[in-house]
Amino acid sequence: MDAKTLEDLLHSIDRPGDFFVHDRLLVPMPVLEVDGVGSLSFPVPDVQVRALIEVAERAPYGKGAETLVDTSVRDCWQIDAERVRLGGRAWPETFSGILGASATGLGCPVERLDAQLYKLLVYPSGGFFSSHRDTPKADGMIATLTISLPTAGAGGELVVRHRGREATLDMNADEPSELAFAAFYADCSHESRPVRRGHRLSLVFNLCLRPGDADTPRRAPDYSGQVESVTEFLVNWRKSDHPPEKYAWVLEHDYSEAGRSFAALKNTDAAVARVLSVSADRAGCELYMAIVHVNEEGIAVPDIDYGDWQDMEADEMVMDELLERSRWLDGWMDGDGRRPSFGEVPLLREELLPENALDDAEPDDQWVHEATGNANMTIEQVYRRAAFVIWPRSKALVIISRGGIEAAVAWVSEQLDGADPIAGKQIGDLVNRLIGIWPPEPYVSDKKARAKMLRLLAAVGDETLTIRFLRDVVLHKYDGRENEDLVAAMDGIGTDAGGRFLAGFVKAHLAYRPVDTLALLRRVGETAGPAWDGALREGVRQALEEWPAVMNPPTESDRTTWRREDKQRKPVNHRAIHDLFGLALSCGLADEAKTAAAAVNEYPKVVRPDRIIPAALDRLHRQEGLTGSAAYAMLWRHAVASLLARSATAPEEPRDWKIAGPAGCECQHCAKLRAFCQNPAARVERFPLRKDLRKHLHRVIDAHRLDMSHVTERRGRPYTLVCTKNRESYRRRLTEYGKDVSWMRSLIRSAPGGEWTEVCAAELERLGEAVAKTD
Repeated sequence: MDAKTLEDLLHSIDRPGDFFVHDRLLVPMPVLEVDGVGSLSFPVPDVQVRALIEVAERAPYGKGAETLVDTSVRDCWQIDAERVRLGGRAWPETFSGILGASATGLGCPVERLDAQLYKLLVYPSGGFFSSHRDTPKADGMIATLTISLPTAGAGGELVVRHRGREATLDMNADEPSELAFAAFYADCSHESRPVRRGHRLSLVFNLCLRPGDADTPRRAPDYSGQVESVTEFLVNWRKSDHPPEKYAWVLEHDYSEAGRSFAALKNTDAAVARVLSVSADRAGCELYMAIVHVNEEGIAVPDIDYGDWQDMEADEMVMDELLERSRWLDGWMDGDGRRPSFGEVPLLREELLPENALDDAEPDDQWVHEATGNANMTIEQVYRRAAFVIWPRSKALVIISRGGIEAAVAWVSEQLDGADPIAGKQIGDLVNRLIGIWPPEPYVSDKKARAKMLRLLAAVGDETLTIRFLRDVVLHKYDGRENEDLVAAMDGIGTDAGGRFLAGFVKAHLAYRPVDTLALLRRVGETAGPAWDGALREGVRQALEEWPAVMNPPTESDRTTWRREDKQRKPVNHRAIHDLFGLALSCGLADEAKTAAAAVNEYPKVVRPDRIIPAALDRLHRQEGLTGSAAYAMLWRHAVASLLARSATAPEEPRDWKIAGPAGCECQHCAKLRAFCQNPAARVERFPLRKDLRKHLHRVIDAHRLDMSHVTERRGRPYTLVCTKNRESYRRRLTEYGKDVSWMRSLIRSAPGGEWTEVCAAELERLGEAVAKTD
């Protein structure tokens, strides 16, 4: 479709305004006098309302050429303008503001708009006026202005209709200094609904245009022709497969972030919004307001020749050659004022209308970047403009996903929240398409999106879709944060499919994320019912089968595939050991658990027997029936052997100052350092050395964690490195011993039971003896 056609159509909407205006003001009250009643108080008390009715006459209505009084059609009282006087020092300014707002809202030239007081109307309780149109009462009359005076009451809403549109306006003014006003074109039908309580008092004015241009509007704006043409364009565009996939129409006026909304649009912007909103709905498209961002970077040159211009300010520079430009949309808002989180959606050049919208625009921000190396001085310019954005409803998901997959998930979730049962298939189609457009790259940060998608799938409850997402996305991108949402999603699939998924999931992730993977299996066991026992058993059996690979991970050359997360394999901690063996023994996989325990004991550098295993056993022994298993006993005996080998007795305090020396370097300075370390009587040694040699000894001392401190004495030349021996290794060993004894006590509490009680009795006794030495 030709974008120029749409541009010409929207440019033809040069008539601003709407068929009505409505607002309320808190202002100083006018002086209002009525013959036979006197000056009114505000809010007008009931006694004065009754006095007004006594001097008023029944308001008639027109029927053809006749003027009739019929309270079944119109029940209100009127007082002619000749008997009403308006004044007060603040009134001219107040009324000028009301007249200006009315002219702007109706799209009329305020400088040619006159207001003539016509009547003071009094609507009693139950008073109303059926639907009707005003007949012209003065030359040049184009509209009616009604101002409600402060009085106690409720109901009496003014309903204005024009070409299929309807507006219901609350005309009650409750505050003592409040005026409510409304203006509408004379060709609009309108009615006053019954007053439910109290009264409503209204000043009615005829709005007239003084003679001027022939094309001055004298009736409500009629955009039906443009609506029809724009709708036809959008329908043809929606059916076409040709780009662009969206259009962004830059607004004429600037709007602050706080004041930006469809309701606050001015003049032609408001008119274009009305045409586009109706046309988009009829054509199966969606309309939003957003902020267009355009960032440009180019070669910077001075605006004029200043000679030496290296120190010029940013606003004195202009762009000579464009190097890079980017465009995107954000700050989304729909017609109801909601702010969907669509993120930053890229915008192509051919999608921006009018074509030359920003050609003469001044940048909102501008920065000059200094020249570096061979690069020239550059200037960066930023433009921000409000715009209408329209796209076919059928392409919404793809377009929103360009702002991030998380935004697309949120949008589909919103569709589900508002869907009725009949729309279930449409939601399913959206979810299916969402899975299909999920970014395949492993570098895409979509962790939050995956969690939200799992919650969405749980709400949709479609087994096929859930399995597809788990298989195609989660299995490849799991990072542990999705566990709770995965558990919830499992409710949406059957146990047979769940078992297959858990087995495949464990096979894909256990070696790299053992803690998270086993935690998921544990959560399934905690939350799923008995029907899931078989599925859970499949997953646990797979974990036990894969466990040797966790203990002895593949080298880089062994991998057939590479993923970013594989660079850092997550370590095994006590929670993983607890979950693995707790689940295995609970699922009746005792033999497989025994094999896994042997693998744990074979790799003490992967699972520390002095820390990780005792911590896991401290939790496992609380589960009924586990302490009597062979796997439990194997882990316990391995931990006991490790701790007793190191801490059966307390470490002895050193009797002299001999410490372990550094190995490797054979230079004369390291040789002197080794001699110092081996000397049992020497505690301090001085090394007068130049800076590079002092640094060399620094590195050797630190690399070998020698029990000595070193400082530089900055006197004389060369400076002197002063090394002083300490008891740091002994202090570390004492700390370690204290922790070892604590874990020995834990192992005494968690000793094996059942047939293993007697087998482990000797080791339990040795533990007791080692702990007793500290009492």
